[in-house]
Amino acid sequence: MVEIGTRLATTIALTCFFYAGTFKSLGILQQCGYHNNAFLRWLKRKDNLCYNRIGLWTLMCALLCAVAGLCFSLLGEEFALLCSFVTYLLVSFAYCVFDRKYALKVPVNVTKRLERLSIGYLFLVACVTYVTLALTAFVAKVWENQIYTLLQLVPVAFVPLALPFLLLLANKILSPFEKKRNKKFVERAGQVLDNAKAIRIGVVGSYGKTSVKNILYTLLSSKFSVIATPESYNTPAGVAKTVSCLNVEDVEIFIAEMGARRVGDVAELCELVKPDYAVFTGVCAQHIETFKSEENLIKAKSEILKGTKNTVVCGSALREKLDGLGEFLSSSDREKCKFVDETSIQNLQLKKDGSAFELRLENGESVQIETTLLGLGAVENIALAVTLAYELGMNKEEIETSLKKLKPVPHRLQLIESGGIYILDDAYNCNERSAKEGIDALKRFDGGKVAVTPGIVEAGILEEKINGALGEMLAKAELDLVILVGETLVGVLKKGYEEAGGDSTKLKIVPTLEKAKELLGDYLKEGDAVLFLNDLPDVY
Repeated sequence: MVEIGTRLATTIALTCFFYAGTFKSLGILQQCGYHNNAFLRWLKRKDNLCYNRIGLWTLMCALLCAVAGLCFSLLGEEFALLCSFVTYLLVSFAYCVFDRKYALKVPVNVTKRLERLSIGYLFLVACVTYVTLALTAFVAKVWENQIYTLLQLVPVAFVPLALPFLLLLANKILSPFEKKRNKKFVERAGQVLDNAKAIRIGVVGSYGKTSVKNILYTLLSSKFSVIATPESYNTPAGVAKTVSCLNVEDVEIFIAEMGARRVGDVAELCELVKPDYAVFTGVCAQHIETFKSEENLIKAKSEILKGTKNTVVCGSALREKLDGLGEFLSSSDREKCKFVDETSIQNLQLKKDGSAFELRLENGESVQIETTLLGLGAVENIALAVTLAYELGMNKEEIETSLKKLKPVPHRLQLIESGGIYILDDAYNCNERSAKEGIDALKRFDGGKVAVTPGIVEAGILEEKINGALGEMLAKAELDLVILVGETLVGVLKKGYEEAGGDSTKLKIVPTLEKAKELLGDYLKEGDAVLFLNDLPDVY
């Protein structure tokens, strides 16, 4: 009994350190949408040093446990094993402290699902640790070899190598339960929405969804009571969470951002929200990695036309793409479309600190708009939102007044001035369209101009082409400095930059964003402008 109790205490202590040392892996799995395959792709990435650090942890534990066990053997086997175990704990503690400096860009969100996954993961880790301890002790008794007895903790040092895979196993075991639970959660939210009297609006597109949602919220809130899904809550679970946390039954308008990575995702959201109206911003080669083709992408986003009861306000660039879908869209689906043509936008002024234009409405009236939002993309987003607000009964005066309250969306071509240096924070945008907008905005500044980017991801088979084109854009912009971050895409970016005639002396490659910031600290001076174009999450 004493031996079992000691083994249990040892298991508990080691399990706590194993969990602490791999807690960030839970955050990565969360960023991967709890998809095991996506986590494995992250783990196998050639520039991912996470597993290397776990390997170093294992090696140090094995080596120092062996040294401690042998060095203290003269004081008796039990004391030598105790010293070996204490050494194991100290090395594990040092690893956890050391690993803290590799913080995740996207912090772990401690949700109920993550808590349940943690319990399952801890249980598996504890079982494997206990069994390993029991087997090594059993072998020591049977073999009766003094050297092995002193080194019996060394095999346990190799348990950390299995930890990422135990996490995936725990996730695999719990996934059916989580899917069933999520389905019930979403169904309850759907019932609440079905009973609500609010006008429901869906916002769909490869880009601009969050910006259009926020603009719509600002516009409509001046006349109606409005609730919108927060931040980038754009999945069925995200919409359901909004419905469960906010009093949807008592508002006049509910706005739902709708994301999609696969065909059927938008249709599923439409089944939940049942939008009366929608905004379809546009499509570009984003998430091709999961859609597999541009045709699938366009079809998936166009599910909003089938799922919306009334008008769908569409970006002008969609007209040709929707025409190419043939029989996929019925005539009644097409009749819902209201395109905001570029001819509706007149007297356009794109400035370094904002935008101004005149938007012609359906009845011939014009709305005068001046905003701190930057770039043509922001102008088109405002135009889409204003068109729908007008459709919902807002007049010219109400629209002009409410537009004065517009504020930039954080990390989406947001202009920040710090110490006389202009920062264009476009960290949350990740497509070729927003990249062009960001570079164009940077070129409007008078001082030195710098761009920092790791490239564009989730473009699947088009990733090389798109990043080569981004390199070309950076070269033609004739910037004073271009900093490429990481290893995943910098080769393609560099090739595109140099083939377009870019000055290689103005091109720098650094491994991390922190290194890029250090470089900027020595380079930037008052009056300069720097564009942060896409800050990849940890899974890339």
